Amino acid sequence: MLKRLRRRVAVRQAVRRRHGGDIDELLRLARLSFVQLQAAWDRADLHAIGALTTEPLLAELRDQLEQRGPVPNRTEVIELDARLLALEELREAFVASVEFSGLIRERVDESAAPFRELWLLANVKAADRGWQLARVQSLS
Repeated sequence: MLKRLRRRVAVRQAVRRRHGGDIDELLRLARLSFVQLQAAWDRADLHAIGALTTEPLLAELRDQLEQRGPVPNRTEVIELDARLLALEELREAFVASVEFSGLIRERVDESAAPFRELWLLANVKAADRGWQLARVQSLS
């Protein structure tokens, strides 16, 4: 248990050194990425989506956009909470597990609905691209 606690402290310190910030800053960036990704999805803007995601996730989202077709989309994020569940340092990257929850409206003619999602964010050390979304999983 003590070894795990030391590891978490070491990872948090590494994040501070590497990113010049702290966990609150990581969560602020995660919330910003959430809103930006929703807007890029609505516009079907693959360039903007690619700036926020890893290559494998971009390929999955590209396929989903093709299935969606040219139908316009409008997502309104009404309430957004983010909670850091885990932060790990791997050999190649830092990986953060962030739980998002809140209220979201995906159609103008519908009321807002609660949601819960788990986002895995990766910061690949060699790429120097910052935090990118690697995986999304619905929890609701």
